[in-house]
Amino acid sequence: MVAEQQKDVDFYYVDVDESPELATRFGVLSIPTLIKILDGKETNRSVGAIPEAEVKQFVQS
Repeated sequence: MVAEQQKDVDFYYVDVDESPELATRFGVLSIPTLIKILDGKETNRSVGAIPEAEVKQFVQS
């Protein structure tokens, strides 16, 4: 068994058709877009579908 250190992470799904102002605010031009926000500031961004392993790597970066 491999133990992983876990941090609290919240994921939010936003329907950009229902909330176009939010998509504009965050500069979302393509779907899917994954944005990492830490202390209220964007620290990383990924555009396009990525496998689960890359999502974990994205969160940890």
